[in-house]
Amino acid sequence: MLLTRALSALVLAPIVIAATMLGGWALVVFLGVALGVASREYVGLLERGGAHPSWGVAVVWIVMLLLDPMLPEAHLASLAISVILIGSLTWQMTRRSATAAADWALANAGGLYLGWAGQHFIRIRFLDATGAWLILTLAAVWLADTGAYLVGTRWGRHKMTPTLSPKKSWEGLIGGMLTAIALSALLASALNLPPIHGAALGLIGALAGTLGDLSISMMKRQVGAKDSGHLIPGHGGALDRLDSLLFVAIVGYLYLIGFAGLRPA
Repeated sequence: MLLTRALSALVLAPIVIAATMLGGWALVVFLGVALGVASREYVGLLERGGAHPSWGVAVVWIVMLLLDPMLPEAHLASLAISVILIGSLTWQMTRRSATAAADWALANAGGLYLGWAGQHFIRIRFLDATGAWLILTLAAVWLADTGAYLVGTRWGRHKMTPTLSPKKSWEGLIGGMLTAIALSALLASALNLPPIHGAALGLIGALAGTLGDLSISMMKRQVGAKDSGHLIPGHGGALDRLDSLLFVAIVGYLYLIGFAGLRPA
C-alpha cells in the first residue's frame, strides 16, 4: 500500500507543481477538472444513500466560483448565488422525486463548498509571482498527511474518531503536526519565505487538513463507502485527495492575509 501511494504521489506531484507554477488559466483548468471529478464522486456517494442531487448544478457552482477571482469585475460569485439558487430550485420543482428538496440542497451545498474552497487555491496563487506560497500550502498538507500516516501506522494506539475514521489516531495527528511544522519551516526557507509562516502553515495543514478529511469521512461512513472513488491507486478518488486541501486552502488563505499581511502580487 505504501509503495502504491508513493508511486501515485510521484506521478501526481509534478503535474500539481507545474499547474501551480504556471498559475493563471492553467491552474484554473487543472482545478476545474479535479473539482469536477470530485463533485461527480460526491454525487455518487449521496446516490448510494438514496439521494439524487444534480451533478450539473454542482459543476456550474464550481465553474462560476473558480472564474470569480480571475474576472473580479464580473462579480461572478454574487451572480452565481442569485442565478444558481433560484434557477436550480425552479428546475428542481419540475422533477418528480421523493427527495426533491434534499436533492436541491445537497447539489447546491456540494457545489458551493467545492467551488468556494477551490477558488482559494487561486487566491493564494495570486499572493506572489512564482507560486511559492501555494506550493508551501500544498506541501504542508502532504507533509502532515505523510507524518500522520507513518507515525500512526507504527505507534498509533489511541483512536481519534473511531466512527468516522477508524485508522486515525492521536499519535498520528501529533506526528503529522510535528512533521509538517518542522519540514514546512525548512521548505519555506528554501523558497525564500519566512520560516515562521511555514511552520504556521504546517500546523494549519495538520489541524485543518484533519478536519477536512474527517468531513468527507462523515459522508462516506453515512453511505457505507470506504473511498469516494478509485481514480488514484493507493489514495482512492479525487475527493479523497482533495478533502484535506479544501479546508486548508480557506484557513491558509485567511492566515496569510490576516497574520502574514500578504496581498495579491
